[in-house]
Amino acid sequence: MPPAPFPDPDAPEPSGSGSQSAPAAGNDGHPQTSQTSQTPEPAEPPWSEEEEEAAAYLGELMAAAAAGEELTAEDISGAGFTRDGTADQMHPGPVLATLIHAATTEEKILATLSDDDLAGVIVAIRRIGSFAAWAEMTAIREYATRPDPRRPAPGTAPGTKPGGRGAARGVDGRDPNAALAGLPGSPKVREFAADELAPDLHLTWQTAADQIVYACTVAARLPRTFAALRAGQIHPVHLRIIEDETAYLSDEHVAEADAKLAEAARSKTFGELRYYAHRLVLKLDPESALRRKDQARQDAHVRAFREGSGNAGMSARELPPDQVLASWQHVDQRARDLRAAGIPGTLRELRVTAYLDLLQERDTRTAPASPDAFSDPDASDPDASDPDASDPDASDPDASDPDVGTTDASGPDGSGSDGPDDPGGPDAPGGNGGYGGSGPGPRGGPAGTGPDGQARRDPGPSLSAQVTLTIPWATLHGGSTPGEAGGFGLLDPETARDLAAAAARHPGTRWCYTALHPDGTAAAHACAPGPHPAGPPDPRTLKFNTVIRGPCDHAQAQAGYRPGRKLRHLVTARNATCTAPGCGQPAARCDLDHTSPWHHGGLTCPCNLSPLCRHHHKVKQAQGWWLDMPEPGVLRWRTPAGRTHTTTPSIYPL
Repeated sequence: MPPAPFPDPDAPEPSGSGSQSAPAAGNDGHPQTSQTSQTPEPAEPPWSEEEEEAAAYLGELMAAAAAGEELTAEDISGAGFTRDGTADQMHPGPVLATLIHAATTEEKILATLSDDDLAGVIVAIRRIGSFAAWAEMTAIREYATRPDPRRPAPGTAPGTKPGGRGAARGVDGRDPNAALAGLPGSPKVREFAADELAPDLHLTWQTAADQIVYACTVAARLPRTFAALRAGQIHPVHLRIIEDETAYLSDEHVAEADAKLAEAARSKTFGELRYYAHRLVLKLDPESALRRKDQARQDAHVRAFREGSGNAGMSARELPPDQVLASWQHVDQRARDLRAAGIPGTLRELRVTAYLDLLQERDTRTAPASPDAFSDPDASDPDASDPDASDPDASDPDASDPDVGTTDASGPDGSGSDGPDDPGGPDAPGGNGGYGGSGPGPRGGPAGTGPDGQARRDPGPSLSAQVTLTIPWATLHGGSTPGEAGGFGLLDPETARDLAAAAARHPGTRWCYTALHPDGTAAAHACAPGPHPAGPPDPRTLKFNTVIRGPCDHAQAQAGYRPGRKLRHLVTARNATCTAPGCGQPAARCDLDHTSPWHHGGLTCPCNLSPLCRHHHKVKQAQGWWLDMPEPGVLRWRTPAGRTHTTTPSIYPL
């Protein structure tokens, strides 16, 4: 075995040779030690004459800057950004920030600096960035853990499921309270703190919750590494690597790993640090690897996603290695069988075909693909010969209404969800964004040979009706406006037509239409009854109902608590996603919530109904939160801190 490329974890660590390795000056230019607040600080050595002069010079510069004088290139050079100079060794703080601001905001100064000075400025900017990351995490942790007089903090973080993801990590991946036990006073994370922060940070509540967990974890379990980030000695990525590698390390070894890794990170690249940390953790606690693998396996999942190119992908994560290797061998053998049968393509391409064949229970060898139903844009257009067919207004039943736009969005509708038992709810097939077509299989019909022994022609996959497609009518017939698939993302026109064709082949598909205002918001909505295997029907044959905006006369109100199908569709056409700030959960997988509670006299009416995902339904009901709807589709949220955030009706692609 070749020797390890990096030193043994137990070997003495070299003090880094870079400019970040031994900061000696603090916010006011005085020398500082690099020890953390968790360990006693040694007595500072007497200042040298050179250090006295440097501190005095920096004091003069700061006084000049405070007086409004502009610093010059000579001032910056004299500050000591060169290797081992005063500014080069300075910890992040207002003095260093002032010098960087003067050096970088004036192009003339930047252009006249020597390479040595300029490299020092760049390194100093990184130190400031590390300090800023530390400061943000520290403030997030304070916001999440300060006492909430309205409600006692629960034992788990928002969204935590007992025994769920990360439940047996050294620190629970969804419960920062396990880490907070190591902080003074053992604080608790406030319920829905992530939801309060998310709108201001322009994050989803899940991402904000993850940031709270991370900030609490590193502060409690890795104080030495966290202090090194504050001092600008390491990069935020170094901290992320150390937290990840020590996540399953037993508590008895965490302090030792923290000290060694904080020191090592000062002189290592990201890759070197990960390798070193991995070896150190295995040396300290060999069983941590097994714990990590076993717990990660509980997060096994398969998901579909949109590629940046506009194509799609599927991934299966955290599966048993023997199962994956056996499955890969099966796919590879199937691809070789396809090649032996004369199917054209490289082995790499045939593996893709084999993969899709196996998932959809089809056999490309006996069912060659035929052209898609919508390959000809005019093939399914009953008015293709009509000169008005290309006029977008021709398909708009309310074209004479000046408030209605000229573009129709059409597609199979997953129907609004009032709960898990609803056909469009999260437990329905395809309800979680599953775009694997049912294909020629149990739902889409058998593949292979027919009774006459002749090979069947496979028209392509069929798409479960539980996926909501939003496709402009003009795009369906050759236009260039993009479409969208709920829970998946934007669709280029060609892909939109392919998915519409796949949906038409599924017997469960139902077609709904939404006419749009010029601003892209919903104006009217209609649904076609029954299946239409030939493709979406002409919307001009349907009766559209107005999507109410502005003052509401309650003409569409219903007497019962649960809204009917037509009312659900009108509301979810108006607000196509959860109406909480930053939440993208498709409306088909949300509850239709009464903004003013039903038992307090709230109407079952478009002016009092909006889609809320299960999580934000709970947020709305929590103490200190307030939600109102000043006009249909406009939701105004007020957090316990008194900050307000407004969401508005969905805007469809025009």
